[in-house]
Amino acid sequence: MDEDLRLGTDHATCADEAVPQPRHRDHYPGHLDRPGYLDLSQLLDRPEYHLERLDDLIQRSDGVAVRELTREEPPQQPAAAPSRSRSRINALVTVGDQVVSSGTNAAINFIIARRVDSSEFGAFAIAYTIFAMVVGLSRAAGTAPLGISYADVPASTFRSAVRAAAGTALVLGAAVGVVLVLVGAALHGTVGLNLVAMGVVMPALLVQDAWRYASFAQGRPLLAVGNDLVWAAGLAVGVGLLAAGSATGGGAVALVLVWGAAAALAALVGVAQHHAWPDPKRALAWFTGHRETTGFMTAEFISLQGAQQTSTLIIGAVGSTSLVGALRGLQTLLAPTTNLAVALMSFAIPEFSRRKHMPPSRVIRGAYLVSGLVVVSSTLWGLAFMLLPTDFGAALLGDTWNETRDLLLLAVVAQVGPGLAVGPAAVLYAFGKTRLTFWINLFFVPFLLACPVTGLFVGGAKGVVVGNIIVFWATIPPWLYHLHCQVRTAAPR
Repeated sequence: MDEDLRLGTDHATCADEAVPQPRHRDHYPGHLDRPGYLDLSQLLDRPEYHLERLDDLIQRSDGVAVRELTREEPPQQPAAAPSRSRSRINALVTVGDQVVSSGTNAAINFIIARRVDSSEFGAFAIAYTIFAMVVGLSRAAGTAPLGISYADVPASTFRSAVRAAAGTALVLGAAVGVVLVLVGAALHGTVGLNLVAMGVVMPALLVQDAWRYASFAQGRPLLAVGNDLVWAAGLAVGVGLLAAGSATGGGAVALVLVWGAAAALAALVGVAQHHAWPDPKRALAWFTGHRETTGFMTAEFISLQGAQQTSTLIIGAVGSTSLVGALRGLQTLLAPTTNLAVALMSFAIPEFSRRKHMPPSRVIRGAYLVSGLVVVSSTLWGLAFMLLPTDFGAALLGDTWNETRDLLLLAVVAQVGPGLAVGPAAVLYAFGKTRLTFWINLFFVPFLLACPVTGLFVGGAKGVVVGNIIVFWATIPPWLYHLHCQVRTAAPR
């Protein structure tokens, strides 16, 4: 059996002690289970043992100190996998948290859209798009190892890991924030001011998101719900104060700063929830020490986003403005299905990571269940809009509704492909096969770029969506094939 799959870890490529390595009970030889035996590697990893006690242990060779310490502080056991009923509850809570989190992000968009003119909202949209890209990069580079390698480790080991992961998010947020502030100051104008505001709040936004994913990885999604509710409440209070102090309720820049201040409050609550402060000094060691995960997931994120954004830019440059508006309308209507997929992925990766030793048939069935939930819910959601009265759709999207409605059925068919990939991808990530997922996605990157653009020239707006159908559905067989291969390879002999 593949040792990486059994241990659920990356190949640690950095020997720095700052990188907490996940330890499971079955990592150690059988003699570790004998009474009176103390594993020094566990001793060094456990903060409750003070250095003076370790010095005393080294100086005394008669074995008495070893037996005393062993009786006083038995080694911590890895976290047990939750029961099926608890897993179902966690799944529902995770989806609920995604609703709260997405609702907070959507709220700032709607509030600003209603209070500023179109040009100022466009300036905010540029800054918000950068945030959406950077938060995805932070998850790949910072918090991804928590759900893959630390889902079933003792609490003290997890606490050490989450400090490093949150520190990585803080460093990335600070670095991107400085760049945005400098670029915004150079640009001046409305766009520049929005970039400066986003740069100021970027570290708080990324650290708050890191605490959320730490809660999912530890199987405690209620902590994430509480944290996001604090963020939402802080935003509501801030917007209310702005409205009370200004006839216009504040411009986009002021609202972005309020949004970020609420995220900073939630980030401080996350410190209390996890009993840990972000440790930015360990960011490099964390990234390089888990680069089998962080490196490939970061490269995967950049390549996929690069292809999608480039394709959108080309379509926008070549196609009509009404086409771009219709495609944006589709994204707006189907955004909740994307959020559901993200939520189930956040839940499924650590859950599968804690259950690597399940029979292959159960793992595969679980992957199909996750994918099925995404596909069924997204299909029903999309079809529901087709049954809505025209007036209701027009109220949502205005003049864009008619062309968007013509493309909606094709878009529902297109999103089945990514939906079916969610379960297999979650299993492969959980099994530490990030190198494999990277190559699967990289193979389809050129087609993700070329098929929609080709469809535009062949069939206009419908051709774009048909191009997406082709490339999205073509990814299904490789995901299913590698799911079955890797799960059966990892099965105990």
